[in-house]
Amino acid sequence: MKTNQTKGVVRLLTFLLVLSLAMGMAFAAGAKEEAAPSGPVSMTIATWTSNPDQIALLDSFVQGFAAQKGIEIDATFESIPFAEYNTKLSLELQGQNGPDLFWVLETAAPAFIESGLLANLNDGMKAYDPQDISSDALELWSKDGNVYAIPFSTSPFFILYNEDLFAKAGVKTPEQYAAEGAWDWEAFKMASKTIKEKTGVWGFQTVDGQGYDARILHNLAPIVRSYGGDFWTDDGQVLINSDASVAAVQLFHDMVYQDVSVVPPGNQSDFFAGNAAMTVGQISRVSKLNDAAFAWGIAPMPSGPEGESPVIGQAAIGAHSKGKQASLASELVAYMTNKDSVAAMSGIWPPARKSVLESEAFLTSNKSVSKEQMQNAVAASIKTGRVLPSHVRYPQIEVESKMVFDKLWQKNANVGAILDEVAAVYAKYIK
Repeated sequence: MKTNQTKGVVRLLTFLLVLSLAMGMAFAAGAKEEAAPSGPVSMTIATWTSNPDQIALLDSFVQGFAAQKGIEIDATFESIPFAEYNTKLSLELQGQNGPDLFWVLETAAPAFIESGLLANLNDGMKAYDPQDISSDALELWSKDGNVYAIPFSTSPFFILYNEDLFAKAGVKTPEQYAAEGAWDWEAFKMASKTIKEKTGVWGFQTVDGQGYDARILHNLAPIVRSYGGDFWTDDGQVLINSDASVAAVQLFHDMVYQDVSVVPPGNQSDFFAGNAAMTVGQISRVSKLNDAAFAWGIAPMPSGPEGESPVIGQAAIGAHSKGKQASLASELVAYMTNKDSVAAMSGIWPPARKSVLESEAFLTSNKSVSKEQMQNAVAASIKTGRVLPSHVRYPQIEVESKMVFDKLWQKNANVGAILDEVAAVYAKYIK
């Protein structure tokens, strides 16, 4: 465990150093003059998905764009693991062969915009009805009236559950609880504990198994916010050590160390292999269950004293401002997020385009998910959910707060005192 934590801190420190260098160097280089392509154009696109069907869909957009332009594009997709994504991508963007297009995480958006690594997309968007893109969705990716990345996914996290394990333990499913208006964190805690006691299988695995490391905020935010707490606010308030936030984190800590119902730090038990009754997922993860050996379902995130507060996983795609094909890449970004492209991928990555999100076709866009599940766990959660907090100093915040959060993951941890330490870290940067 300590080795994994050390690696995580090293990754984060590297990311911080690279972005700091980028901020100092990005505007020193002049814009490159792009010559018209005389043959096939090679372009690299960096993502954190390695799903072959998803890559094939993205490549179909590239080829559609190439046909429209009357050129050939030879696209290479580079799949970088999520936990290493920011660090590795930042390093590559400083070299001579960095990707031409790349996905960007919501938490890193302000830092990447400030670094100058993202090209201005205003001109490229003009041909594709930019007014159809939700202004709220674009806000995080814009500065001073300029758009630097376009969200292709505004995807809420929800509960994926193993229906067979719930039946074996004699517990109502999350969807049954939700239909009764009783799906809250106490019911979630009770179900997890009962399943562990009656079946010997973990009740819950954190999102991607990374809830103690790369996805700490994804793991805690739905509980913390539904209890009326938060990490920090846009106007500079630090709330991670508020009474509501402490109560929420204490609930999760009790599940791990008192109920012993949650896959603990360092344990590799996997929901998708049948080794946990619940996990947190998104529509893009549902394909991992196509060959599952158990019946499964999806349900909204549980509610707390202040109602539901699902986390929206927003991801955008941008173009490398200093890439060899920056202008062409900017046009390609706009094409990959036009109405037709967004409609084609809406069953995997829920859209930011209003015309697609509000369509009946969206609710039936994923063959593995029923219309009702898409409405209740996805469409409804998009309306009530929020993205994770972000900040231009987020790399520094993540590095320092991660080292403090690590103190939580022991049985006798003083949750309130540790969150006071986290709050002190936040206060250094959140103004």
